[in-house]
Amino acid sequence: MMDRLDDQSKRNLLTLPQVIGVGYGFKEVKGVKTDQESIIVLVNKKLPPEQLADHELVPKNVNSMVTDVIEVGELKALKVEMLEPLQSRTEKVRPAPPGVSIGHYLITAGTFGAVVYDNSSVQPMILSNNHVLANSTNGNDQRASINDRIYQPGPVDFVHTDLGYADRQYIIACLKRFVNLADYPAINVVDCAIGEPLENSMIIPDILDIGLVQGVTTPVLNMEVKKSGRTTGLTFGQITALDAMVNVQYGPGRVLRFDHQIITTNMSSPGDSGSLLLDDNNLAVGLLFAGSNTVTVHNPIQDVLDLLSVNFG
Repeated sequence: MMDRLDDQSKRNLLTLPQVIGVGYGFKEVKGVKTDQESIIVLVNKKLPPEQLADHELVPKNVNSMVTDVIEVGELKALKVEMLEPLQSRTEKVRPAPPGVSIGHYLITAGTFGAVVYDNSSVQPMILSNNHVLANSTNGNDQRASINDRIYQPGPVDFVHTDLGYADRQYIIACLKRFVNLADYPAINVVDCAIGEPLENSMIIPDILDIGLVQGVTTPVLNMEVKKSGRTTGLTFGQITALDAMVNVQYGPGRVLRFDHQIITTNMSSPGDSGSLLLDDNNLAVGLLFAGSNTVTVHNPIQDVLDLLSVNFG
């Protein structure tokens, strides 16, 4: 496999009109994947060359590697919008398995990704995204605080009472740790957080429709992968690009940049954020956090585990 594309080359390509992601993968020709290694350039919308100045065109080659421009639409963090979810995954479940609706009290809902264990205390924790469990906080914006309440199902999935405050019966955990989401132009590697259950008996580690996580593995191109999420349930996909630098929409006027990300075929919809990405052997590969109508984006799972100081037990 080719050497990783250097960060400066990625940044240079991301300055071009419509470019929102750069990684490496196998080139497609007329919709058919070849075995030619290439630089994958993700664009919001492909524009006719005549609409662009010469210096705005994606080069045919970068660092002696061929480029492949793919239209993917806008990449967004996948918290819930108005979509019809799978009902069984949006109900209150105790003990709750990974794959069901969950969320910080100020968000809509995302997905309970996995049970992980604190490296020091061995306490079981709920793994999901920062934007699911910690309201997309950068650590200084008061969007979330340690010990904030976390609901299962997420707030959008139950009837609120008491002037918007949820019944205590839906609280499953308190926010324990998160990795700050740094604002542009800083570069993020993960969108992740953990919550500590009020009682260990309130969660189980068996992922809905998948089962137990069997360990961790390194992502490779063309790997067949799966996830279990709140909105689309059990879905399957394939890794199409690695080591990707991407710009992701986090609501109006907020775009965050991530590097070293995993790109798969589309296997998600809003509300699936926080789902664990696994291979056929139930080895964890990534943590789903963003996507479009054609691709899904995941953090490398080892980075998630390392930065949160947790493991799969």
